[in-house]
Amino acid sequence: MSDQFQHSVFTRHAQMHMGPGDLHVHNNYFNTLADRQGQPFRSFAADHLLWLRRNFVPPPGFGQAREILASQRTVLLDGAPGSGRVAAAQMLLHELRTGEDTFRELPLNDDESRPLLALDGIAYDTLLLLDLSEVEEKVWVRAHEELHSVRAEVYRHQARLVVLLPYGRATRLVPALVPYRVMIGRPQELEVLRRYLRRNGLAPGVISQPAPAVVAAFLGRRPPMEDIARFAGLVIDARAKAGGAEDYAAWCQEAYAALGGREAEVADSLRELQDGSLRALLLATAMLHGAHADAVHNAAVSLLATVGHPQEDLPVLQHAGLVERFREIGAERDGKGCVRFKVLEFDRAVRVYSWTQLPDLRQALLEWVGTTVMSTELTEADRDQLVERFTELCLQDRYRQMLVPLVLTWTAKAANRAGTRAAVQLLTKALQDQRQGWFFRRQIYEWSTRTGLPDALAEVIISLCTEVMAVHHPYEAVVRLHHMARREHQGTTRARDALIQLVRADRRLLRLMFDRLDYQFSGNNTYEADPDLFLEMTDPGLLTATEGRSRSLVTQEAVRKQLTNGWDVVFGRRPEDAWSPAARRWLLAAGAGGPYQDALLDVLIDGGARRTDALARLYVMASELERSLPPPDESEVWFRDRVLQKINIAQGVQVA
Repeated sequence: MSDQFQHSVFTRHAQMHMGPGDLHVHNNYFNTLADRQGQPFRSFAADHLLWLRRNFVPPPGFGQAREILASQRTVLLDGAPGSGRVAAAQMLLHELRTGEDTFRELPLNDDESRPLLALDGIAYDTLLLLDLSEVEEKVWVRAHEELHSVRAEVYRHQARLVVLLPYGRATRLVPALVPYRVMIGRPQELEVLRRYLRRNGLAPGVISQPAPAVVAAFLGRRPPMEDIARFAGLVIDARAKAGGAEDYAAWCQEAYAALGGREAEVADSLRELQDGSLRALLLATAMLHGAHADAVHNAAVSLLATVGHPQEDLPVLQHAGLVERFREIGAERDGKGCVRFKVLEFDRAVRVYSWTQLPDLRQALLEWVGTTVMSTELTEADRDQLVERFTELCLQDRYRQMLVPLVLTWTAKAANRAGTRAAVQLLTKALQDQRQGWFFRRQIYEWSTRTGLPDALAEVIISLCTEVMAVHHPYEAVVRLHHMARREHQGTTRARDALIQLVRADRRLLRLMFDRLDYQFSGNNTYEADPDLFLEMTDPGLLTATEGRSRSLVTQEAVRKQLTNGWDVVFGRRPEDAWSPAARRWLLAAGAGGPYQDALLDVLIDGGARRTDALARLYVMASELERSLPPPDESEVWFRDRVLQKINIAQGVQVA
């Protein structure tokens, strides 16, 4: 793991900075949503868990939770917000992982007519997290009613489940669930801080000295664990800014001032900067912190135009130079011409103050971000950081909806590479946010159910489903891809191909798709794509494979009924040339003998029981395939005769 990555902390709300310089989070849309330095998101998420484990300080109650999870397979975690309960839940599951597999979040059903907690998300040996810590009261009431049946299903499948309870409401647990509840306390704050600092290069001798007064004051407020992580990152930044001066107390003082938000300092600066062009430069510098001076200047000019501010009427030769203008707002250029504020975290303070204290500016800032992302003066890193900074401002209940039109604007044109990349960057960050991620998963669901999506938006959703949502929300990713595969216009199979690739790689997702298809086939399904999807997913090799201690899918009674129903629909709604290749694969697998011959033949032939033309064709295909099979032993029957026997049974024909 690179040092650069070790300086970033994923909390329940967002990514935090833990090292010198600016935080760079790059999502390369054209390289499978790679995160920083080309690292795929799935690998990046796994590295985060490894990083978390190295920095994790077990809180009070963690040992008891581990014991209950080991013996009962389900544990319910309670605890005050900011206690580190989310990290504790992740570590409980991370300790039990095997190979590269990680935990998954138990999905909540999008269909309100069905149970809230999706039991089809529970498979053998699965590690599951159910986060109810931030849900609304009505959702908690429904989840509470279903938790007992979920726990029983988890035990039956020998899975493991960690549930995060909503704080303050868990006292109403039904008696049957009380033994599984554990209260997670706060870990020792100073130990948490010292571990962060030690992992980021501070010498043990520095860390172990008596805590400066400002540290004692900060920790005495019992801050959330994420604030301690952020404070540690600011200490590292302050040390880097100090240029080698070894003054731990001064670093901590600077970090504490930065953590406080510097709101008063921003307000003072704005009072001094009465000139609108300087205020625009201040905000443009904050939004494009670290970009080249020319790009920041032109972005400030664009911001003035967006808000309708009068143009400066002085002749060009009378304009102040950039160095002077940046000095007036407290910024400076480095040797490469890139601009940064002199004061630690002042850029973030300007952004937050402008957003919260200047409400009339919000819509203009939204429009400005939408166009500035397209600027050819910005590097990809500049654009990515601009999108991330604006997204961070909007990840609140009141403002999250403002991000939706941005995505639609950026994906309106298929050839708009910068816009498409920005949309991926925005939605990736939004999906990672623990409080608002559900809203954007729901938004993606709504988009996925629409017909005629712009090509760029469809491609963005497909990539997000396969690369981001599939890591911890794979069932929701499958649902969204399924909806898109049904609605793709003729000649396009991107969503279908992505869906098939995703479910074929994981039998749990394949099982989910059989559930979905069977639910539709048993009702009034009119989607033309579903029978074809069924044929693509019913590969005999996948159906007969075993995984761990679980049985093959084709030997499970519920799956066999679903497969039989699926073949019945296929035979009735698809021409022979559409289903014959898949049927031939089934017959070939059955003809090879083995323990699954009868199961494969029973499903295939029972599926055609209502259609004599399909059964006749299956018999002919079996006869043709028999020529390539070795002759049976004396005690066995020929393959075509075996098929004929099962056809007679399916039709109720008595043969003497």
